[in-house]
Amino acid sequence: MPVWSAMKIRCVVVGIDHWEDLTFPFLQGLVEHDPALDLVVIDNQSKEPYPKHAGFKTLRIPRVGYGSALNSGASGDWDWLLTLNNDCICSGEVSSIISSLSPNTVYGNEWKYDFNEADSGFPAVVDSAYMLIPRAIWDKVGGFDPLMDAAFEEIDYQFRVIRSGFRVDVSRLPIVHLNYHTRYELPGYSNRWHMTRAAFYKKYSFPS
Repeated sequence: MPVWSAMKIRCVVVGIDHWEDLTFPFLQGLVEHDPALDLVVIDNQSKEPYPKHAGFKTLRIPRVGYGSALNSGASGDWDWLLTLNNDCICSGEVSSIISSLSPNTVYGNEWKYDFNEADSGFPAVVDSAYMLIPRAIWDKVGGFDPLMDAAFEEIDYQFRVIRSGFRVDVSRLPIVHLNYHTRYELPGYSNRWHMTRAAFYKKYSFPS
């Protein structure tokens, strides 16, 4: 029996609307390629509630920011937390890849250079179309900051990870981000984004 078969991987997909065109096809791909995943879909108050399905758990919550939605799906027992946007497609099994990763590192889908160490004094971080968080890091660092309501949740989290003595890196999973950025469609998102940026800059003493 493979070693990774005993590993508990909680997979949390957050969606708002877009059930037929994005969320459900992505969930189908995850179930088809990796049925052992502990798969939770967060319905972040879609206009029409996401339907129940035998292949995953559906949790409908009041509308919150992406990081807070991920927090709501992270309760319980797991070894790795795989967080996911809903505008992705899955083309293969991920569990065996995750089993080979370091439990002292948070992984993302690609490097993100918004805050390059040479320019700002802060380290480069990884993008979070998908992000992999080991249990030991989650237990020490905690969940996502609810103040990062409309953006910056992954950057803030990784700053905290690095300051706690852990690393960030990239891991290639068979998951492709379609870059639809559906939260841009939400009413008032631009104002929320600017408020979140102000909170982030204040938290890390960036010049506004």
